[in-house]
Amino acid sequence: MRPALSDDSGPGSDRPRSPSPDPPQGSYPSSIGTDRGPIRSECPLVGCVLLQDLEFRQLIERLKLRCPIETIVGERVGDLKKKGALYQARCPFHEERTPSFTVDPRRGTWHCWGACSEGGDVISFLERFDGVSFLDAVRLLAQTAGEDLPETLFRKRSRARDEREVNCLDVLKRAEGLYARNLESPSDDGARAARDYALSRGLTQETLTKFGVGWSPRDGNPLHAAARRSGVTDELLIETGLVKRSDEGRVYDFFRGRLMVPIHDRLGRTIGFGARVLPQDEIRADGRPQAKYVNTPETPLFHKGSLIYASHHAASAVRRNKHLVLVEGYTDVMAAHQAGHENVAAVLGTATTDDHAALVRRLGARRVTLVFDGDQAGRNASQRALVGLLPTGVELFVATLDGGVDPCELILGDNGSERFAELLDGAADWFAWALHGLSGLGGAALANGVDELFELLIRIPKAVERSARIAELSRSLGLPEGDVRLQWREFEASHSNRSRPRRPESRPATASDDSDGVKDEYDALDEAALAAHAPDESDPELERVFESLLGALLLDNSLIPMYGELVAQCPEGDLAGVFRLMLSMYDNADDDQPIDGGRLLSALGEHPLRSRIALLEDHASAAESPLVLARDQELWLERRKHEHELEQMKRAFHSTDHAFDGDTAAKADVLRNLYEELRRRRVPERPTQDSTTA
Repeated sequence: MRPALSDDSGPGSDRPRSPSPDPPQGSYPSSIGTDRGPIRSECPLVGCVLLQDLEFRQLIERLKLRCPIETIVGERVGDLKKKGALYQARCPFHEERTPSFTVDPRRGTWHCWGACSEGGDVISFLERFDGVSFLDAVRLLAQTAGEDLPETLFRKRSRARDEREVNCLDVLKRAEGLYARNLESPSDDGARAARDYALSRGLTQETLTKFGVGWSPRDGNPLHAAARRSGVTDELLIETGLVKRSDEGRVYDFFRGRLMVPIHDRLGRTIGFGARVLPQDEIRADGRPQAKYVNTPETPLFHKGSLIYASHHAASAVRRNKHLVLVEGYTDVMAAHQAGHENVAAVLGTATTDDHAALVRRLGARRVTLVFDGDQAGRNASQRALVGLLPTGVELFVATLDGGVDPCELILGDNGSERFAELLDGAADWFAWALHGLSGLGGAALANGVDELFELLIRIPKAVERSARIAELSRSLGLPEGDVRLQWREFEASHSNRSRPRRPESRPATASDDSDGVKDEYDALDEAALAAHAPDESDPELERVFESLLGALLLDNSLIPMYGELVAQCPEGDLAGVFRLMLSMYDNADDDQPIDGGRLLSALGEHPLRSRIALLEDHASAAESPLVLARDQELWLERRKHEHELEQMKRAFHSTDHAFDGDTAAKADVLRNLYEELRRRRVPERPTQDSTTA
């Protein structure tokens, strides 16, 4: 148990100090040297932090221990190497040649010393690298640690505007369970046929359970009825895409008579379904064909263009071997995982987008192999998949299947796992695969084929690589390079007049949109709480002084009792909030764990102040020592204070100059008193090494 903070606690309490000025009007004074009680009851920021209750803070600390930052970062940053006590790499957030990105496993923090000049803990890194929220980053850590998280921990932290999204996710998860139970129904002939079909493909019951495969009955509206009995509204069901409303106003199940495959986001949350009709039902009773596959329609949660099926299952294997394999179908993925190829996933619809490319990068893949059919349809699918992946800069390969065999049949056949591994090992570089497709063509067909290849080359971000590929193309075709480049320039000119593939400008409004005007949990406190971390138009040099001071206190907690009272001089804003939080944690600590940047980040949770914490420690670590750094900042503050007092005295003297009315003796006496007062208050220079050891 640490001693309570007071002016006479801790080492160095006998150092000379001048009286501290009264705190500015409206500030929140420290408990140091006061009888106002602990800061916890007075600081709005600390009130915010208390929303991160003990159970949640312990969860975060436990996940950090089980998921070391060097492991999580190393899975995503390929060139992270150990150098002394630190790890170094080129920063993943900006282009650079010399490594400026460091990871400190002792503190559990990272920092970019280059253009980014940012830092944080493992959660901050996941937020930035994976593009997720604070709570989703915690979920990712829990997945890595293999820990099941009770949703109640997240539900009470979800902002009011996210409550509808939480409800939608809950409904979809329950629907997955209902469909899975339907598949086991002994009285439903359709369910029996669905089970027989899945097992006939060679899939095991264990695999069906792992991927949550289910069945939607052909007749009636059982899902709608079950949801209504549970109190779920029609509007919520419609928003999730589980039901539809007819023009007459009748609500009915969207999925009927289909094998149901849950589709999850990369956090493993059910956000939609893919549904396959059974082979015997592909032709309706009236002779009309029906779609073999149907997906959940676009909803606030389900965007087909940004999903990679089974990415959450494949993530660990991809990060281990840096290799992602993309196939076309759900059963292809299931078969691959069943055979031990756990780095296999699928793009819904095969056409890749910028969102897919971003997800591939976040998975940590350096190599992507496409496995599609060898016919023209498969070739077209490969072409569409390459379009979105080429800008990522990962190595791209294409493996083609011949003889009308799909990956599922290959993998679950005789020696299938080995044959699939050989197929991947023999995959061709994407450009070699594209050149092979031009062989045997001539005339207009060749010119059109070259234009199709140019559609891929235009996606390569580096001009030198594009130029090298064009030269390789001309050699492969046996054509003058000038002719090939002429067609390239014509293609570029026409391409500039077309809109390039890009993310849609608008999507369906999501439950997390700000348009509803609902404030988040921090906004809901009070206006004083908002003011506590609002920007303050203070002196930038004063800001830097307190940044250095806080960094020193984080590096050496024994300095907190010595310098904590300086919080009264800290300008209101982010730094004052962090300072008060640190003092509160010290005052109320019930263990001997250091209050460092990592622990402070855990306490802050998703508060916006967390972005500044790691930088405080990193900048302070370059100083001679935390003690020297803290002492220098205190001396600077003392000098600044006395310079201010001197300026006030000068103004007071000049404003009353007329009162002396020519009495030079009286005037000299006042000046002499002012001089003596200033001399008495003179701030001592920083002690030398000799004076401190004498």
